[in-house]
Amino acid sequence: MTFDELFDQIQQGKISKEEAQRHFSLDWMETASRYILDVNRGMRTNIPEIIYGEYKTLEQTIELATKLLEEHPRVVVSRSPFYKELNEHFKNDFPVLWSVNATVIGEMPATKGKVLVISAGSADHPVTYECEVILKAVGVEPLVFEDRGIAHPTRVLEAIKQGIEQDVAAVIVVAGMEGALAPFVSSLVPLPVIGVPTSVGYGFRAKEAALTSMLASCAPNLTVVNIDGGLRAAVVAALIAKNR
Repeated sequence: MTFDELFDQIQQGKISKEEAQRHFSLDWMETASRYILDVNRGMRTNIPEIIYGEYKTLEQTIELATKLLEEHPRVVVSRSPFYKELNEHFKNDFPVLWSVNATVIGEMPATKGKVLVISAGSADHPVTYECEVILKAVGVEPLVFEDRGIAHPTRVLEAIKQGIEQDVAAVIVVAGMEGALAPFVSSLVPLPVIGVPTSVGYGFRAKEAALTSMLASCAPNLTVVNIDGGLRAAVVAALIAKNR
């Protein structure tokens, strides 16, 4: 449960003062087998607990997720190679939104605010969809436009126009190759822009070119996360939107 959700329950009289106080107590640090779960993270940061699943076994991931779901309406699993197996295991008991890079198990929160997500090409889809999934998990509505690369810049204008019309609070730009889409978008909007360079490209320094280009941009409203860092970009953009 995030702080926003707890506050709503207190206001609606669905949770007592004593129950709310328990959420802030040290008792909220619990042990699942050999792993220490910080089940109070959502209360402090307004971000649901995220299990980094890339190097965990399926059994470890299920154990951790199950323990978190005893106290929380949802849990996020990031970069697990067992995303299909997690869906099969939990789908009869919880809603599951699954993808290659991020899986959300449990009920999605009500949304507050909107974030525009623009990708350069179809090869950027896994990271773009990761951004979409995480924004929904944190409680922000994503407006997603894919395959809007700089090779045909007029395709970008429709996405930006719709984003501004719908009053988005921030923009995420996902791009590989030379990463030129991010500074281009930044020059067109009066908003914070978060660039996500992807490991898409070929030739000399192919996997690093987009990151280097975005970091070197002169667009002052553009900030950049690490290569393929869709989750981090989505969380930061979501907090901008929710705290607007």
